[in-house]
Amino acid sequence: MVLEFEFPDTGEGVTEGKFLDWKIDEGDEVEEDQVIAEAETDKAVVEIPAPANGVVRKFRASPGDKVEVGQVILEMETEENVETDESEEEPEEVEEEETSEEASDTGFSSTDSGDVLALPKVRKLAEEKGIDLADIKTGERITEEELIEYAENESSEASEEGSSTDSEVPGESRGSNASPSVRRLAREKGLDISQIEGSGRGGEVLRSDVLEAAGETESSEKEQKERHSQETHTVESDSGEVERVEMNSVKKMTGSKMEKAKFSAPHVTHMDTADVSKLVQLRESVKDDISEHLTYLPFVMKACYVAMQDHPNLNAELDEESDEIVRKKYYDFNIAVDTDRGLLVPKIEGVDEKNLVELASSISDLVDKAQSGDISAQEMQGGTFSITNIGAIGGEGFTPIINYPQVAILGLGKIQESAEVVDGEVEVRNTVKLSLSYDHRVIDGAEAARFMNDVIENLEEPEEMLMEI
Repeated sequence: MVLEFEFPDTGEGVTEGKFLDWKIDEGDEVEEDQVIAEAETDKAVVEIPAPANGVVRKFRASPGDKVEVGQVILEMETEENVETDESEEEPEEVEEEETSEEASDTGFSSTDSGDVLALPKVRKLAEEKGIDLADIKTGERITEEELIEYAENESSEASEEGSSTDSEVPGESRGSNASPSVRRLAREKGLDISQIEGSGRGGEVLRSDVLEAAGETESSEKEQKERHSQETHTVESDSGEVERVEMNSVKKMTGSKMEKAKFSAPHVTHMDTADVSKLVQLRESVKDDISEHLTYLPFVMKACYVAMQDHPNLNAELDEESDEIVRKKYYDFNIAVDTDRGLLVPKIEGVDEKNLVELASSISDLVDKAQSGDISAQEMQGGTFSITNIGAIGGEGFTPIINYPQVAILGLGKIQESAEVVDGEVEVRNTVKLSLSYDHRVIDGAEAARFMNDVIENLEEPEEMLMEI
């Protein structure tokens, strides 16, 4: 039979996307769950799996097309068209198998042990490497990158167990210290990551190391992606030549959300300055003793979390239908990340439960995923409070827009030396300007000021703050 495959619903209110690429050709045989295409939504770049076993007959969507959920993008002939005598000999067994397949509404097949989700090619690779997929702990389907990373870690641990520390060869585990997205980049560039010397802490191989080995730079790669992802055309206006650039899905959705936030929630922005000299000294004293890249953001997250214990309205949202303030008892903070596709806001879960090193690891991982386009929609859904750091690029103060339906967002300026009066004497101190935008329907000016005072106190006395956690 001929199956018309529709663009699937990826969840979270996504109604349309931009079709990016087919991974197969017309006439190809495909397996159910095999990744056959990629599309970009306002949430992320998503992989589209084949709905069934069969033969691809006709593409109904082309790269660059805007596609809506439910729109037919592919025609394929499924294996139900194939007649066999065996199907009549064992009807009960076939019926049982089909029922089992129909019971899986995830779009991916599962193993008998633990209902582990993975594509057929991942299962085949796991079988070749002798790995039980149930041993890989993950909340979603297991990707090829996760499997390869797990296999490399297992191999590295086995190597360490089989050799003494006295006989270690420098660089023999090179490449094992790299994130999945960096490994994927190396494979895309045709490079052996074990031959790349890492410039990160503990010899970690970074994106810049892979690009340098490939004879490229971050800027050149970004320019290539921008040219690929944005359609432009030059036209003549009454005043001269202009270039018109199509807005991608991320920028359009960001603009739509910002417009809704700005005109739904009455914004007020409270600004103040923190003397973070002690924080700078504390970070400098410990950053070389840990493997993760420790920025100031984990400290700011903890400072906000501690302050929220006395000001719970900052970690809340407004239920406009019932006129109730919904105070969240969990702390999942969104962070703004600048990418070549536009602004993304991945979610750092459990800020209250993670220590500084764990927060640094989560931040590094999600920023890397966001910038490389590997981040999933689930990793950006939800959140209770947002932080945006313009200081990493430049700038002191600004008026950030609330990440609606949240009720507050904290903006960070750059940490810089400034002349401050301390006990009647002028001293050079490290300071940072903070900008707190809040929904005035939920938070009044006095509460915002008290919250900011507590955040500043936590940043100015970081050791005391850490004792409270």
